[in-house]
Amino acid sequence: MDVSVETDKQGRSRVRYEKAGWNFWEWQGHRVHYITAGTQGPPVLLIHGYGASAYHWRYQIPALAQHYRVFALDLLGFGWSEKALVEYSSGGLWGQQIGDFIKEVVHAGGASSSSSSSSSSSEQVVLVGNSLGGYACLNAAVKSPELIRGVALLNSAGPLQDSDAPELAEPLPVPWYGGIRDGLTAVVKRVVLYFAFQRAKQPERIKEVLQMVYSSNDTIDEDLVDSIVVPASDPSAAEVFYRINSSKAPSVSVNQLLKQMRGSRLPLLLLWGDLDPWITPKRADRIQQLYPEAERVRLQSGHCPHDDTPEEANAALLEWLERVYKR
Repeated sequence: MDVSVETDKQGRSRVRYEKAGWNFWEWQGHRVHYITAGTQGPPVLLIHGYGASAYHWRYQIPALAQHYRVFALDLLGFGWSEKALVEYSSGGLWGQQIGDFIKEVVHAGGASSSSSSSSSSSEQVVLVGNSLGGYACLNAAVKSPELIRGVALLNSAGPLQDSDAPELAEPLPVPWYGGIRDGLTAVVKRVVLYFAFQRAKQPERIKEVLQMVYSSNDTIDEDLVDSIVVPASDPSAAEVFYRINSSKAPSVSVNQLLKQMRGSRLPLLLLWGDLDPWITPKRADRIQQLYPEAERVRLQSGHCPHDDTPEEANAALLEWLERVYKR
Protein backbone atom coordinates (compact mmCIF):
# COMPACT_ATOMS: atom_id res chain seq x y z
CA MET A 1 0.00 0.00 0.00
CA ASP A 2 1.34 3.41 -0.97
CA VAL A 3 2.04 5.88 1.82
CA SER A 4 0.08 9.13 1.82
CA VAL A 5 1.76 12.19 3.28
CA GLU A 6 0.13 15.11 5.08
CA THR A 7 1.30 18.29 6.79
CA ASP A 8 0.81 18.84 10.51
CA LYS A 9 -0.15 22.11 12.20
CA GLN A 10 3.49 23.19 12.31
CA GLY A 11 3.94 22.57 8.57
CA ARG A 12 5.96 19.34 9.00
CA SER A 13 5.46 16.43 6.60
CA ARG A 14 4.38 13.12 8.05
CA VAL A 15 2.64 9.88 7.09
CA ARG A 16 -1.14 10.13 6.97
CA TYR A 17 -2.70 7.77 9.52
CA GLU A 18 -4.43 4.65 8.19
CA LYS A 19 -6.51 2.86 10.81
CA ALA A 20 -6.25 -0.47 8.96
CA GLY A 21 -2.47 -0.29 8.56
CA TRP A 22 -0.37 -0.55 5.41
CA ASN A 23 1.49 -3.69 4.29
CA PHE A 24 1.65 -7.23 5.65
CA TRP A 25 4.18 -10.07 5.50
CA GLU A 26 3.81 -13.64 6.77
CA TRP A 27 6.54 -14.74 9.16
CA GLN A 28 6.61 -18.12 10.86
CA GLY A 29 2.87 -18.41 10.26
CA HIS A 30 2.13 -14.97 11.75
CA ARG A 31 0.88 -11.80 10.08
CA VAL A 32 3.41 -8.99 10.44
CA HIS A 33 2.80 -5.35 9.54
CA TYR A 34 5.17 -2.82 8.01
CA ILE A 35 5.28 0.50 6.18
CA THR A 36 7.62 1.21 3.28
CA ALA A 37 8.41 4.25 1.16
CA GLY A 38 11.10 5.36 -1.27
CA THR A 39 12.28 3.53 -4.38
CA GLN A 40 15.94 4.52 -4.59
CA GLY A 41 18.98 4.53 -2.37
CA PRO A 42 20.22 2.12 0.30
CA PRO A 43 17.77 0.65 2.86
CA VAL A 44 16.97 1.92 6.35
CA LEU A 45 14.84 -0.12 8.77
CA LEU A 46 13.02 1.62 11.64
CA ILE A 47 11.99 -0.30 14.78
CA HIS A 48 9.48 1.17 17.25
CA GLY A 49 9.48 1.04 21.04
CA TYR A 50 7.31 -0.72 23.61
CA GLY A 51 3.58 -0.33 22.96
CA ALA A 52 4.13 1.71 19.79
CA SER A 53 4.07 0.77 16.10
CA ALA A 54 5.59 1.51 12.71
CA TYR A 55 3.38 4.61 12.56
CA HIS A 56 5.46 6.16 15.36
CA TRP A 57 8.05 6.87 12.62
CA ARG A 58 5.51 9.03 10.75
CA TYR A 59 7.87 12.05 10.59
CA GLN A 60 10.94 10.04 9.56
CA ILE A 61 9.44 7.98 6.72
CA PRO A 62 8.81 10.85 4.25
CA ALA A 63 12.02 12.68 5.18
CA LEU A 64 14.27 9.63 4.81
CA ALA A 65 12.43 8.35 1.71
CA GLN A 66 13.81 11.27 -0.30
CA HIS A 67 17.23 9.60 -0.13
CA TYR A 68 16.69 6.01 1.04
CA ARG A 69 14.41 3.02 0.74
CA VAL A 70 12.66 3.15 4.11
CA PHE A 71 10.98 0.34 6.00
CA ALA A 72 9.24 0.59 9.39
CA LEU A 73 8.41 -2.76 10.97
CA ASP A 74 5.91 -3.72 13.67
CA LEU A 75 7.51 -6.21 16.03
CA LEU A 76 5.47 -9.36 16.61
CA GLY A 77 2.93 -8.67 19.36
CA PHE A 78 2.83 -4.92 18.70
CA GLY A 79 1.13 -2.48 16.37
CA TRP A 80 -0.81 -4.08 13.52
CA SER A 81 1.30 -7.25 13.71
CA GLU A 82 -0.38 -10.38 15.01
CA LYS A 83 -0.74 -10.70 18.77
CA ALA A 84 0.85 -14.12 18.59
CA LEU A 85 0.69 -16.35 21.67
CA VAL A 86 4.35 -17.34 21.61
CA GLU A 87 7.29 -17.11 24.02
CA TYR A 88 8.66 -13.57 23.87
CA SER A 89 12.26 -14.33 24.72
CA SER A 90 13.96 -11.12 25.82
CA GLY A 91 14.68 -9.66 22.40
CA GLY A 92 15.87 -12.82 20.68
CA LEU A 93 12.58 -13.45 18.89
CA TRP A 94 12.47 -9.89 17.55
CA GLY A 95 16.12 -10.02 16.54
CA GLN A 96 15.32 -13.06 14.42
CA GLN A 97 12.23 -11.33 13.01
CA ILE A 98 14.29 -8.32 11.92
CA GLY A 99 16.91 -10.49 10.22
CA ASP A 100 14.27 -12.50 8.35
CA PHE A 101 12.45 -9.32 7.34
CA ILE A 102 15.64 -7.97 5.78
CA LYS A 103 16.18 -11.19 3.81
CA GLU A 104 12.57 -11.77 2.76
CA VAL A 105 11.19 -8.25 2.30
CA VAL A 106 13.98 -5.65 2.09
CA HIS A 107 16.14 -7.76 -0.24
CA ALA A 108 13.05 -8.54 -2.32
CA GLY A 109 12.37 -4.85 -2.88
CA GLY A 110 9.44 -4.41 -0.49
CA ALA A 111 5.89 -3.40 -1.36
CA SER A 112 7.07 -0.13 -2.91
CA SER A 113 9.55 -1.80 -5.28
CA SER A 114 9.71 -0.76 -8.93
CA SER A 115 11.93 -1.48 -11.89
CA SER A 116 14.23 1.34 -10.75
CA SER A 117 14.65 -0.05 -7.22
CA SER A 118 18.02 -1.49 -6.37
CA SER A 119 18.21 -4.41 -3.97
CA SER A 120 20.26 -7.55 -3.65
CA SER A 121 20.69 -10.44 -1.24
CA SER A 122 24.02 -8.98 -0.06
CA GLU A 123 22.78 -5.43 0.57
CA GLN A 124 23.30 -4.27 4.13
CA VAL A 125 20.74 -2.30 6.12
CA VAL A 126 21.01 0.44 8.73
CA LEU A 127 18.82 -0.25 11.77
CA VAL A 128 17.23 2.58 13.76
CA GLY A 129 15.50 1.68 17.01
CA ASN A 130 13.75 3.55 19.81
CA SER A 131 13.46 2.21 23.38
CA LEU A 132 12.66 -1.54 23.20
CA GLY A 133 13.22 -1.31 19.45
CA GLY A 134 16.83 -0.33 20.11
CA TYR A 135 17.34 -3.51 22.15
CA ALA A 136 15.76 -5.53 19.33
CA CYS A 137 18.15 -3.87 16.85
CA LEU A 138 21.18 -4.83 18.93
CA ASN A 139 19.94 -8.43 19.03
CA ALA A 140 19.52 -8.41 15.24
CA ALA A 141 22.96 -6.89 14.68
CA VAL A 142 24.57 -9.64 16.77
CA LYS A 143 22.50 -12.46 15.24
CA SER A 144 23.02 -11.35 11.63
CA PRO A 145 26.00 -8.96 11.40
CA GLU A 146 26.40 -9.70 7.69
CA LEU A 147 23.04 -7.99 7.07
CA ILE A 148 23.71 -4.80 9.03
CA ARG A 149 25.55 -1.63 7.95
CA GLY A 150 25.09 0.33 11.18
CA VAL A 151 22.81 0.87 14.18
CA ALA A 152 21.22 4.04 15.56
CA LEU A 153 19.79 3.90 19.08
CA LEU A 154 17.23 6.44 20.26
CA ASN A 155 16.89 6.24 24.06
CA SER A 156 17.40 2.51 23.81
CA ALA A 157 16.19 0.07 26.48
CA GLY A 158 17.40 -3.37 27.58
CA PRO A 159 19.22 -4.79 30.63
CA LEU A 160 22.41 -2.79 31.19
CA GLN A 161 24.92 -3.62 33.92
CA ASP A 162 26.94 -0.96 35.74
CA SER A 163 30.72 -1.23 35.64
CA ASP A 164 30.77 -2.30 39.29
CA ALA A 165 27.93 -4.81 39.02
CA PRO A 166 28.69 -7.93 41.10
CA GLU A 167 28.85 -11.36 39.54
CA LEU A 168 25.63 -13.34 39.80
CA ALA A 169 25.63 -15.62 42.82
CA GLU A 170 24.71 -19.28 42.67
CA PRO A 171 20.92 -19.73 42.83
CA LEU A 172 19.52 -20.63 46.24
CA PRO A 173 18.04 -24.10 46.71
CA VAL A 174 14.34 -24.24 45.96
CA PRO A 175 12.28 -25.26 49.03
CA TRP A 176 9.71 -28.06 48.83
CA TYR A 177 6.90 -25.53 48.61
CA GLY A 178 8.58 -23.63 45.79
CA GLY A 179 6.30 -25.00 43.08
CA ILE A 180 3.15 -24.00 44.96
CA ARG A 181 4.59 -20.58 45.77
CA ASP A 182 5.66 -19.98 42.17
CA GLY A 183 2.24 -21.05 40.93
CA LEU A 184 0.51 -18.62 43.24
CA THR A 185 2.95 -15.88 42.26
CA ALA A 186 2.22 -16.46 38.58
CA VAL A 187 -1.55 -16.27 39.17
CA VAL A 188 -1.23 -13.04 41.15
CA LYS A 189 1.09 -11.55 38.54
CA ARG A 190 -1.32 -12.43 35.74
CA VAL A 191 -4.21 -10.73 37.54
CA VAL A 192 -2.17 -7.64 38.37
CA LEU A 193 -0.86 -7.33 34.81
CA TYR A 194 -4.33 -7.85 33.35
CA PHE A 195 -5.78 -4.92 35.29
CA ALA A 196 -2.67 -2.83 34.61
CA PHE A 197 -3.12 -3.45 30.89
CA GLN A 198 -6.84 -2.58 30.99
CA ARG A 199 -5.95 0.79 32.50
CA ALA A 200 -2.91 1.37 30.30
CA LYS A 201 -4.85 0.98 27.04
CA GLN A 202 -7.39 3.70 27.83
CA PRO A 203 -6.97 6.75 25.54
CA GLU A 204 -6.82 9.17 28.46
CA ARG A 205 -4.07 7.14 30.15
CA ILE A 206 -2.09 6.81 26.92
CA LYS A 207 -2.21 10.57 26.41
CA GLU A 208 -1.19 11.13 30.03
CA VAL A 209 1.87 8.87 29.65
CA LEU A 210 2.88 10.50 26.36
CA GLN A 211 2.71 13.93 27.98
CA MET A 212 4.89 12.60 30.79
CA VAL A 213 7.70 11.38 28.49
CA TYR A 214 7.55 13.97 25.67
CA SER A 215 9.21 17.35 26.14
CA SER A 216 6.45 19.06 24.17
CA ASN A 217 2.77 18.37 23.46
CA ASP A 218 3.01 19.61 19.84
CA THR A 219 2.95 16.15 18.27
CA ILE A 220 0.68 14.37 20.76
CA ASP A 221 -2.55 14.13 18.78
CA GLU A 222 -5.53 11.84 18.25
CA ASP A 223 -3.85 9.90 15.45
CA LEU A 224 -0.88 9.02 17.65
CA VAL A 225 -3.13 7.98 20.53
CA ASP A 226 -5.37 5.95 18.21
CA SER A 227 -2.35 4.13 16.74
CA ILE A 228 -1.70 2.80 20.26
CA VAL A 229 -5.34 2.19 21.23
CA VAL A 230 -6.31 0.14 18.14
CA PRO A 231 -3.65 -2.61 18.52
CA ALA A 232 -4.34 -2.78 22.28
CA SER A 233 -7.99 -3.60 21.51
CA ASP A 234 -7.03 -6.94 19.93
CA PRO A 235 -8.57 -9.83 21.93
CA SER A 236 -5.11 -11.37 22.47
CA ALA A 237 -3.35 -8.11 23.39
CA ALA A 238 -3.71 -8.59 27.17
CA GLU A 239 -2.22 -12.09 26.99
CA VAL A 240 0.71 -10.83 24.90
CA PHE A 241 1.26 -8.05 27.44
CA TYR A 242 1.41 -10.68 30.19
CA ARG A 243 3.79 -12.94 28.25
CA ILE A 244 6.21 -10.13 27.42
CA ASN A 245 6.26 -8.90 31.01
CA SER A 246 6.58 -12.35 32.59
CA SER A 247 9.00 -14.08 30.24
CA LYS A 248 11.34 -16.41 32.11
CA ALA A 249 13.85 -16.58 29.28
CA PRO A 250 17.29 -15.31 30.34
CA SER A 251 17.99 -11.77 29.17
CA VAL A 252 21.09 -11.00 27.16
CA SER A 253 22.55 -7.80 28.58
CA VAL A 254 23.24 -4.75 26.45
CA ASN A 255 26.83 -5.10 27.67
CA GLN A 256 27.14 -8.52 26.05
CA LEU A 257 25.47 -7.40 22.83
CA LEU A 258 27.73 -4.35 22.47
CA LYS A 259 30.81 -6.48 23.14
CA GLN A 260 29.84 -8.84 20.33
CA MET A 261 28.86 -5.99 18.02
CA ARG A 262 32.27 -4.34 18.42
CA GLY A 263 33.75 -7.40 16.78
CA SER A 264 31.85 -6.47 13.61
CA ARG A 265 33.04 -2.84 13.84
CA LEU A 266 29.56 -1.55 13.12
CA PRO A 267 28.98 2.23 13.25
CA LEU A 268 26.80 3.14 16.23
CA LEU A 269 24.85 6.37 16.76
CA LEU A 270 23.34 7.37 20.10
CA LEU A 271 20.60 9.86 19.26
CA TRP A 272 19.47 10.72 22.76
CA GLY A 273 16.67 12.79 24.23
CA ASP A 274 18.28 14.22 27.35
CA LEU A 275 14.92 15.09 28.94
CA ASP A 276 13.73 11.48 29.07
CA PRO A 277 12.46 10.71 32.62
CA TRP A 278 12.66 6.94 31.97
CA ILE A 279 15.91 6.31 30.12
CA THR A 280 18.24 9.11 31.19
CA PRO A 281 21.50 10.35 29.63
CA LYS A 282 23.42 8.19 32.15
CA ARG A 283 22.52 5.16 30.05
CA ALA A 284 24.03 6.78 26.96
CA ASP A 285 27.16 7.57 29.02
CA ARG A 286 27.45 3.90 29.95
CA ILE A 287 26.94 2.73 26.36
CA GLN A 288 29.71 5.08 25.25
CA GLN A 289 32.02 3.52 27.83
CA LEU A 290 31.25 0.09 26.42
CA TYR A 291 31.39 1.21 22.77
CA PRO A 292 33.87 4.12 22.57
CA GLU A 293 33.51 4.33 18.77
CA ALA A 294 29.85 5.37 19.14
CA GLU A 295 28.84 8.83 18.01
CA ARG A 296 26.42 10.76 20.17
CA VAL A 297 23.94 13.52 19.41
CA ARG A 298 22.14 15.07 22.37
CA LEU A 299 18.69 16.53 21.84
CA GLN A 300 16.49 18.57 24.15
CA SER A 301 13.83 15.95 23.80
CA GLY A 302 12.07 13.19 25.69
CA HIS A 303 11.85 9.40 25.45
CA CYS A 304 10.83 9.41 21.77
CA PRO A 305 12.99 12.12 20.17
CA HIS A 306 11.98 11.11 16.65
CA ASP A 307 8.34 12.04 17.29
CA ASP A 308 8.88 14.62 20.04
CA THR A 309 11.40 16.78 18.12
CA PRO A 310 11.22 15.34 14.59
CA GLU A 311 13.06 18.10 12.73
CA GLU A 312 16.14 17.85 14.94
CA ALA A 313 16.05 14.04 14.94
CA ASN A 314 15.71 13.87 11.16
CA ALA A 315 18.61 16.27 10.61
CA ALA A 316 20.90 14.20 12.87
CA LEU A 317 19.83 10.91 11.29
CA LEU A 318 20.30 12.13 7.72
CA GLU A 319 23.77 13.50 8.46
CA TRP A 320 24.88 10.26 10.11
CA LEU A 321 23.32 8.02 7.44
CA GLU A 322 25.16 9.87 4.71
CA ARG A 323 28.49 9.23 6.41
CA VAL A 324 27.69 5.59 7.18
CA TYR A 325 26.81 4.77 3.59
CA LYS A 326 29.94 6.52 2.31
CA ARG A 327 32.25 4.36 4.44
